Amino acid sequence: MINKTSRLNSGYWLFFLLLQWSYGADDTESWASIGFETKLPYSLNLEFEQELRLKDQLGTFKQTFSEVSLSYPVFDGFKIQVPFRYITYKDEIKQRLSFAGSYKYSFKPVSLKHRTKYQRTYEKGEIPEELIRNKFSIMYRLNKKIEPYVSGELFYLYNTDNDQFDEYRVSLGVAVDLPGKNSIKIFYIYKKEDITKSSPDEVNIFGLGYNYKL
Repeated sequence: MINKTSRLNSGYWLFFLLLQWSYGADDTESWASIGFETKLPYSLNLEFEQELRLKDQLGTFKQTFSEVSLSYPVFDGFKIQVPFRYITYKDEIKQRLSFAGSYKYSFKPVSLKHRTKYQRTYEKGEIPEELIRNKFSIMYRLNKKIEPYVSGELFYLYNTDNDQFDEYRVSLGVAVDLPGKNSIKIFYIYKKEDITKSSPDEVNIFGLGYNYKL
Protein backbone atom coordinates (compact mmCIF):
# COMPACT_ATOMS: atom_id res chain seq x y z
CA MET A 1 0.00 0.00 0.00
CA ILE A 2 2.86 2.35 0.88
CA ASN A 3 4.64 1.66 -2.41
CA LYS A 4 1.44 2.27 -4.37
CA THR A 5 0.80 5.56 -2.53
CA SER A 6 4.42 6.63 -3.08
CA ARG A 7 4.16 5.93 -6.81
CA LEU A 8 0.89 7.89 -7.05
CA ASN A 9 2.47 10.85 -5.26
CA SER A 10 5.53 10.72 -7.55
CA GLY A 11 3.28 10.61 -10.60
CA TYR A 12 1.27 13.57 -9.31
CA TRP A 13 4.35 15.72 -8.80
CA LEU A 14 5.78 14.82 -12.20
CA PHE A 15 2.45 15.74 -13.82
CA PHE A 16 2.39 19.02 -11.88
CA LEU A 17 5.92 19.88 -13.01
CA LEU A 18 4.97 19.02 -16.60
CA LEU A 19 2.06 21.49 -16.44
CA GLN A 20 4.31 24.16 -14.94
CA TRP A 21 6.88 23.79 -17.71
CA SER A 22 4.22 23.66 -20.44
CA TYR A 23 2.39 26.78 -19.38
CA GLY A 24 3.55 29.93 -21.13
CA ALA A 25 6.01 28.26 -23.54
CA ASP A 26 6.68 30.03 -26.85
CA ASP A 27 6.25 26.93 -29.02
CA THR A 28 5.51 23.21 -29.07
CA GLU A 29 7.53 20.79 -31.18
CA SER A 30 7.38 17.09 -31.99
CA TRP A 31 10.38 14.82 -32.59
CA ALA A 32 9.91 11.42 -34.20
CA SER A 33 12.80 9.09 -34.99
CA ILE A 34 13.67 5.62 -36.19
CA GLY A 35 17.04 4.04 -35.43
CA PHE A 36 19.09 0.91 -36.02
CA GLU A 37 22.19 -0.39 -34.30
CA THR A 38 24.55 -3.30 -34.78
CA LYS A 39 27.76 -4.67 -33.29
CA LEU A 40 31.00 -4.51 -35.27
CA PRO A 41 34.35 -6.27 -34.78
CA TYR A 42 36.74 -5.06 -32.04
CA SER A 43 33.84 -4.22 -29.67
CA LEU A 44 32.68 -1.31 -31.83
CA ASN A 45 29.00 -0.42 -32.11
CA LEU A 46 27.41 1.30 -35.12
CA GLU A 47 24.16 3.28 -34.85
CA PHE A 48 22.02 5.05 -37.45
CA GLU A 49 19.15 7.44 -36.71
CA GLN A 50 16.70 9.31 -38.93
CA GLU A 51 14.59 11.99 -37.28
CA LEU A 52 11.85 14.45 -38.26
CA ARG A 53 11.07 17.56 -36.21
CA LEU A 54 8.01 19.81 -36.48
CA LYS A 55 7.54 23.24 -34.90
CA ASP A 56 4.95 26.07 -34.66
CA GLN A 57 2.55 24.00 -32.55
CA LEU A 58 3.39 20.91 -34.65
CA GLY A 59 2.19 22.55 -37.87
CA THR A 60 5.46 23.44 -39.66
CA PHE A 61 8.49 21.48 -40.80
CA LYS A 62 11.57 22.39 -38.75
CA GLN A 63 14.27 19.92 -39.78
CA THR A 64 15.15 16.36 -40.58
CA PHE A 65 18.51 14.75 -39.98
CA SER A 66 20.44 11.56 -40.60
CA GLU A 67 23.03 10.59 -37.99
CA VAL A 68 25.66 7.86 -38.03
CA SER A 69 27.48 7.14 -34.78
CA LEU A 70 30.40 4.88 -33.85
CA SER A 71 31.00 3.98 -30.20
CA TYR A 72 33.55 1.97 -28.23
CA PRO A 73 33.41 0.72 -24.59
CA VAL A 74 36.70 1.74 -22.99
CA PHE A 75 35.93 -0.08 -19.73
CA ASP A 76 32.88 -1.22 -17.80
CA GLY A 77 30.36 1.63 -17.74
CA PHE A 78 32.44 4.09 -19.76
CA LYS A 79 32.29 4.51 -23.54
CA ILE A 80 33.32 7.05 -26.16
CA GLN A 81 31.19 7.98 -29.14
CA VAL A 82 31.73 9.86 -32.43
CA PRO A 83 28.46 10.92 -34.12
CA PHE A 84 28.15 12.66 -37.50
CA ARG A 85 24.86 14.38 -38.34
CA TYR A 86 23.61 15.73 -41.69
CA ILE A 87 20.79 18.22 -41.04
CA THR A 88 18.31 19.53 -43.62
CA TYR A 89 16.22 22.63 -42.92
CA LYS A 90 13.72 24.29 -45.24
CA ASP A 91 16.33 26.61 -46.75
CA GLU A 92 19.72 25.47 -45.42
CA ILE A 93 21.89 22.47 -44.69
CA LYS A 94 24.18 21.92 -41.72
CA GLN A 95 26.66 19.22 -40.79
CA ARG A 96 27.67 18.34 -37.25
CA LEU A 97 30.59 16.34 -35.93
CA SER A 98 30.74 15.46 -32.24
CA PHE A 99 32.89 13.64 -29.73
CA ALA A 100 31.35 12.34 -26.52
CA GLY A 101 32.25 10.35 -23.44
CA SER A 102 29.70 8.84 -21.06
CA TYR A 103 29.80 6.90 -17.81
CA LYS A 104 26.93 4.83 -16.43
CA TYR A 105 26.81 3.48 -12.88
CA SER A 106 24.10 1.04 -11.81
CA PHE A 107 22.89 -0.03 -8.38
CA LYS A 108 19.72 -1.89 -9.32
CA PRO A 109 17.03 -0.83 -9.92
CA VAL A 110 18.56 2.67 -10.27
CA SER A 111 21.17 3.77 -12.82
CA LEU A 112 23.02 7.08 -13.06
CA LYS A 113 24.59 8.35 -16.26
CA HIS A 114 26.69 11.39 -17.13
CA ARG A 115 27.64 12.40 -20.67
CA THR A 116 29.93 15.19 -21.86
CA LYS A 117 29.83 16.07 -25.56
CA TYR A 118 31.80 18.48 -27.72
CA GLN A 119 30.05 19.32 -30.99
CA ARG A 120 31.04 21.43 -33.97
CA THR A 121 28.35 22.46 -36.48
CA TYR A 122 29.23 23.55 -40.00
CA GLU A 123 27.12 25.74 -42.29
CA LYS A 124 28.21 27.09 -45.67
CA GLY A 125 29.46 30.66 -45.41
CA GLU A 126 29.30 30.70 -41.58
CA ILE A 127 31.85 30.32 -38.80
CA PRO A 128 31.45 26.83 -37.25
CA GLU A 129 29.47 26.81 -34.01
CA GLU A 130 31.10 24.95 -31.11
CA LEU A 131 29.21 23.70 -28.07
CA ILE A 132 29.97 21.76 -24.90
CA ARG A 133 27.02 19.76 -23.59
CA ASN A 134 26.75 18.11 -20.17
CA LYS A 135 23.87 15.73 -19.51
CA PHE A 136 22.97 13.88 -16.31
CA SER A 137 20.29 11.15 -16.27
CA ILE A 138 18.60 9.01 -13.63
CA MET A 139 16.93 5.77 -14.76
CA TYR A 140 14.71 3.45 -12.72
CA ARG A 141 14.17 -0.13 -13.92
CA LEU A 142 10.54 -1.00 -13.09
CA ASN A 143 10.88 -4.47 -14.62
CA LYS A 144 12.74 -6.22 -17.42
CA LYS A 145 10.96 -4.17 -20.10
CA ILE A 146 10.11 -0.71 -18.69
CA GLU A 147 12.56 1.97 -17.55
CA PRO A 148 11.37 5.53 -16.76
CA TYR A 149 13.99 8.27 -16.63
CA VAL A 150 14.56 11.95 -15.92
CA SER A 151 17.48 14.01 -17.20
CA GLY A 152 18.91 17.51 -17.34
CA GLU A 153 21.32 18.97 -19.89
CA LEU A 154 23.35 22.20 -20.04
CA PHE A 155 24.75 23.79 -23.21
CA TYR A 156 27.76 26.13 -23.29
CA LEU A 157 29.07 28.10 -26.23
CA TYR A 158 32.68 26.96 -26.60
CA ASN A 159 35.63 29.09 -27.68
CA THR A 160 33.77 32.35 -27.00
CA ASP A 161 34.21 35.02 -24.34
CA ASN A 162 33.65 33.33 -20.97
CA ASP A 163 32.27 30.16 -22.69
CA GLN A 164 28.71 31.43 -22.24
CA PHE A 165 25.83 29.34 -20.92
CA ASP A 166 23.40 29.12 -23.85
CA GLU A 167 20.66 26.52 -23.25
CA TYR A 168 19.26 23.98 -20.84
CA ARG A 169 16.86 21.05 -21.20
CA VAL A 170 14.86 18.99 -18.70
CA SER A 171 13.48 15.64 -19.89
CA LEU A 172 11.02 13.04 -18.64
CA GLY A 173 10.45 9.79 -20.47
CA VAL A 174 10.12 6.03 -20.51
CA ALA A 175 12.02 3.40 -22.51
CA VAL A 176 10.15 0.19 -23.32
CA ASP A 177 11.73 -3.03 -24.62
CA LEU A 178 9.54 -4.84 -27.13
CA PRO A 179 9.79 -8.40 -28.48
CA GLY A 180 12.30 -9.18 -31.22
CA LYS A 181 15.07 -6.67 -30.36
CA ASN A 182 12.67 -3.73 -30.82
CA SER A 183 12.31 -0.84 -28.40
CA ILE A 184 10.53 2.50 -28.17
CA LYS A 185 11.09 5.66 -26.16
CA ILE A 186 8.36 8.16 -25.30
CA PHE A 187 9.49 11.48 -23.86
CA TYR A 188 8.80 15.11 -23.02
CA ILE A 189 11.48 17.84 -23.06
CA TYR A 190 11.27 21.39 -21.79
CA LYS A 191 14.05 23.55 -23.21
CA LYS A 192 15.08 27.16 -22.81
CA GLU A 193 17.41 28.23 -25.62
CA ASP A 194 19.38 31.30 -26.71
CA ILE A 195 19.78 32.33 -23.09
CA THR A 196 22.47 34.85 -24.09
CA LYS A 197 19.77 36.84 -25.90
CA SER A 198 17.51 39.35 -24.18
CA SER A 199 14.42 37.19 -24.80
CA PRO A 200 15.19 33.44 -24.61
CA ASP A 201 12.84 30.94 -26.25
CA GLU A 202 10.94 28.37 -24.18
CA VAL A 203 9.86 25.24 -26.03
CA ASN A 204 7.84 22.11 -25.20
CA ILE A 205 8.85 18.96 -27.07
CA PHE A 206 6.89 15.73 -27.28
CA GLY A 207 8.77 12.81 -28.81
CA LEU A 208 8.64 9.21 -29.88
CA GLY A 209 11.62 7.10 -30.91
CA TYR A 210 11.79 3.57 -32.31
CA ASN A 211 14.96 1.47 -32.35
CA TYR A 212 15.87 -1.96 -33.71
CA LYS A 213 19.00 -3.95 -32.91
CA LEU A 214 20.31 -5.86 -35.92
